[in-house]
Amino acid sequence: MGNPVLVIGGGVAGLSAARSLQLAGRRVAIIDPLPSPGGASFGNGGFISPDSFMPGAQPGMLRKLPGWLRDPMGPLAIDPRYILRALPWFFLWLRAGRLTHMTALAHSLYALHAPALTEWKRLLGPDLYGRFIREEGEVILGDTPPSGSAADLERHLIAQFGLEVDALSSADIRRLYPQISNVVKFGVLKKGNAHTVSPAGINSALADMILADGGQFHRESVLKLIPENGQWLILTSTANHRACDVVVAAGVWSAQLLAPLGIKIPLESQRGYHVMIKNSGLEIGLPFIHRGRGIGFTPMLDGLRVAGTVEFSGIDGMPNERRADQAMFHARQLFPALTQSPHSIWTGQRPSTPDSLPVIGGVANQPGLWLCFGHGTHGMTAAPPSGRLIAELLVGERTFIDPTPYSPSRFK
Repeated sequence: MGNPVLVIGGGVAGLSAARSLQLAGRRVAIIDPLPSPGGASFGNGGFISPDSFMPGAQPGMLRKLPGWLRDPMGPLAIDPRYILRALPWFFLWLRAGRLTHMTALAHSLYALHAPALTEWKRLLGPDLYGRFIREEGEVILGDTPPSGSAADLERHLIAQFGLEVDALSSADIRRLYPQISNVVKFGVLKKGNAHTVSPAGINSALADMILADGGQFHRESVLKLIPENGQWLILTSTANHRACDVVVAAGVWSAQLLAPLGIKIPLESQRGYHVMIKNSGLEIGLPFIHRGRGIGFTPMLDGLRVAGTVEFSGIDGMPNERRADQAMFHARQLFPALTQSPHSIWTGQRPSTPDSLPVIGGVANQPGLWLCFGHGTHGMTAAPPSGRLIAELLVGERTFIDPTPYSPSRFK
């Protein structure tokens, strides 16, 4: 089976890469200071959306920037103290949001996302897949229908890709969500999407499979990657590890690990929040996202998860618990009958690139160094296909999609 591949990061991206490498015949070891799952892999909204393809940046974002700076409780907020540091990333983000760029980005996102459910089945097997994933579809709600050039492009691509998207009448919306406010007047059902009833459970199950197949987990913090005599020395908080192949899947911290090697990846943290509500008393027929409010509602095994929003404050920025309060505010606006308080709140950092495409591939002039991170808000969707792609590249197999759009070299 050869020398083990060291995977840095035990979130859904690292786990998917490690399991795909095992299935390709390689031994693996994962290095992460937290037990799986940690970070955004624990606290995400649970959406698995093969039919998602629109990049985050879209036309018209520039004129919204002042409002984001003024409103710390909006769906997208920027800490004014962080804006100067974030400006280079935002410049690339706004450039990626031009309509002329969006079609190509959307095609690349769809190519990666489309096999998400097939890849989850391959990684988990049928029993665990059935335990944790529900193929019931996903609803997009709004107070008004989307409009503008990006909405027109989305409708065009939905037709081009042949996706099953049904418009919902007001009666349909009330049938799925009997207690929802009358302000919600627009809805579509994306039949090809799914969700997990436990992000923590599905990632833990994947970690257990890796262990059962001979994988190792090292609970250590990686301090530095050092090229050494044709292999890599991984200096951690408590040990040294050496390997010929290393996969960096450390989420938002990946760029910091790569910077000393002269590898510059524009990566930002989009901090997200969730609240968990036990016994909410709400009838939630299907998980849904309300686009205007930037939050999603997902029924899970341990309660109702209300997750979302985007906050730019840097890796070291302190969490703002008021944004979790704001999620509850929006939840009660949508469901006035909701009186329960959350039994827990959470915050985590989503690793995001300006063009919304993850970074997947080898690094030029750095043999044995492989990257798999930057999935933004689509980690549960994109990680399993990304894990397959990085494994195919590493072992030299023919890849299931063209890897060029996701290559680290696109940022040179």
